Amino acid sequence: MISEAIINFFENFGMTGFIAALYIIFLVDSMFFPSLPELFFLVSFLLKPSFLWGLFLLIIALFGIFCGNTILYIMAKKARIPRFIEDIMKRYTDFLVLSDERILFLNNIIPVLPYSGAFMAVNKWDYKKAMAYLESGAMIKFSILLLLSNTFYIVFKEGIAKKATIILIFVTIALSFLLSYFRKRKMEFKRKQIHP
Repeated sequence: MISEAIINFFENFGMTGFIAALYIIFLVDSMFFPSLPELFFLVSFLLKPSFLWGLFLLIIALFGIFCGNTILYIMAKKARIPRFIEDIMKRYTDFLVLSDERILFLNNIIPVLPYSGAFMAVNKWDYKKAMAYLESGAMIKFSILLLLSNTFYIVFKEGIAKKATIILIFVTIALSFLLSYFRKRKMEFKRKQIHP
């Protein structure tokens, strides 16, 4: 797993290393392939469970998402993407429940749009509007995760709170995969109805 490789590399650098690793994981997740950022985000919170540390992690995560998507957007705008790939990307977007910038908000809950920065460029979406949806969706998602994890530390003893946060990590990842799976099945069904 890419997250583990990044963690192993940076763990020798202490807290600064974890901050750098968190940023890189969100950058990689935004630009290349899923790296389960929720997992590392909450694991990082467990290192020092407090409101201020959580807020700092949230800022780093949002900055990583912003940088990753912006870099990919610029690359896709400047690169000469073959016409047939652009057509495939546009057709794929048309099959989604929303086919404009708003899908980026939902993508935080139901991940059906990988390489969102490239989709922003190919679909000629308004960059500021797209980033606003993307960042606000991510902020809500990770704020809820932080709030739940922080609540565990207020309500339960530290050992139980850690276990509850670990369960939260796996529930979040499982729900994300499940919702993504059902959305893809629905899209396949819709595609078969249009092109029997």
